[in-house]
Amino acid sequence: MAGFSREVWLTPPAVAAVSPPRGHILHDQLEARVLPRIVGPLGPGDLQYTAMWKTAQRLTKRPAKFGTLLPELLAAAVDDDYYKDPVERCWAFSEAFNEELQTLADAGCPVIQLEEPQIHMVPVRGKPFGRLETSDLVKLFNNTVKGLRGKTEVWCHTCWGNLAQQRVFRDVQSYEPTLAVLNQIDADAITFETCSSVAADLPAIGQVITDKKVVVGVIDHHTLQVERPDQVAAKLCGTSRPSA
Repeated sequence: MAGFSREVWLTPPAVAAVSPPRGHILHDQLEARVLPRIVGPLGPGDLQYTAMWKTAQRLTKRPAKFGTLLPELLAAAVDDDYYKDPVERCWAFSEAFNEELQTLADAGCPVIQLEEPQIHMVPVRGKPFGRLETSDLVKLFNNTVKGLRGKTEVWCHTCWGNLAQQRVFRDVQSYEPTLAVLNQIDADAITFETCSSVAADLPAIGQVITDKKVVVGVIDHHTLQVERPDQVAAKLCGTSRPSA
């Protein structure tokens, strides 16, 4: 990506809300990241999204979905010697990602998935950089995918985190406070982590998310136990039952 250094550095999280304390397994995982830093204006470059998708697609007869993270996550992860304002950095990432994703869609990628908008995290973690409201995050998402839905299907992936198969939060969290806001993103489908909450949010999701596909997560990625096919089938059958 244009604007990054060629050299890399150890890059611990710059945002306190996503920086676990020392001695925590998530601290060790995040402290070990080695990333380049921003040294100039961001722009499209050598992410090689299209090349990666084409390689994956050649290995299967089924459609290959391509996923990438969103600007607010990357903006919080890298050191920056160029942009003085983290919100400006987010928007610069958004514009650069959009150009890369346009090229990917033009190459024929059938589904592009944007990973983890921080909309549902705001009630529990607070505003990214202390400034981005949920409405700002919707605008940022929509800018990142602008023009894509005329070329490909756009999915939005949400979850509550599983770094090193660990829960990020002590308590089970709920999507309910931000479902109406999530319904405003420019996407064809939204994925929801429902296994860890025993599907408690499903009735509300079904009532609020009205013009998009709802993709229900039924595999628990916080455990090493592999679910049996009959367990997965039972969960899927449960999601299809109409709620009262």
